[in-house]
Amino acid sequence: MNKQGSLVVVGTGISPAGQMTILTQSYIKEADIVFMGIMNKIGENVVQKLNSNCHNLDDLYQSGKSRGITYIQMKDRIVEAVKQGQRVVAAFYGHPGVFVNPSHSAIEEVLALGLPARMLPGISAEDCLVADLGIDPAQFGCQSYEATQFLFRKYRIDPYMTQIIWQIGLAGEHTHTVLNAEHCQKGLQLLTDILLTHYPKQHQIILYEAATFPVCEPKIEKLSLIDLPSAKPSLISTLVIPALGLPDYDEDKLAKLGLTKEIVIKSRKS
Repeated sequence: MNKQGSLVVVGTGISPAGQMTILTQSYIKEADIVFMGIMNKIGENVVQKLNSNCHNLDDLYQSGKSRGITYIQMKDRIVEAVKQGQRVVAAFYGHPGVFVNPSHSAIEEVLALGLPARMLPGISAEDCLVADLGIDPAQFGCQSYEATQFLFRKYRIDPYMTQIIWQIGLAGEHTHTVLNAEHCQKGLQLLTDILLTHYPKQHQIILYEAATFPVCEPKIEKLSLIDLPSAKPSLISTLVIPALGLPDYDEDKLAKLGLTKEIVIKSRKS
């Protein structure tokens, strides 16, 4: 009887040495084969200590090569191993469902084959950001975008919500071939122009990078919005724009609930 293949996609966390869950470790240990998309030697070593049959996916990245093609090739490697009847684990940096195209496409293809596939959560850069910056997404609400999509699409900013703009070091890059952040000045200038229609020039913004090793500190650079075009973000930098505060109460909606602004304010103070 042929052995049925399966796929479990896991996240190693931003700092794999301390953020990998016990459940993720268990699946890695029990896998027939583990594919790694971690781009971090320490993280790779942690995974390899759990399972000796590890294969790196990062060799598929090449300068000048479309990341879209790379992601398809990663997916194909993973799915092919499942087709061969192996219990496959695909381990990705951070959360495997956040900015990880091949994780989603591999699961979809394996499920379409009638084989079991699932994803386990991991600690993402956003989780680290909330902890390091002391931001509660529930306080003001939160809007989250990828930088280039933000520039290319007609998004509507709510300045009373916290804005999180990912991959700011690639703002405006459309080819999916760039592996450095040296070209993004035009993108940063356009982004600044857009943001200045919603925020004052001196509004404080934050360039953030999560710590990738337990002994390191996160990078937290605070600057005025007007200075964003001269910033030097890396490929893993995230732009955080704190909210202007809370908007006024919508008294028409409150009235439909039989409430008034005064009643709500009083109840929240008591």
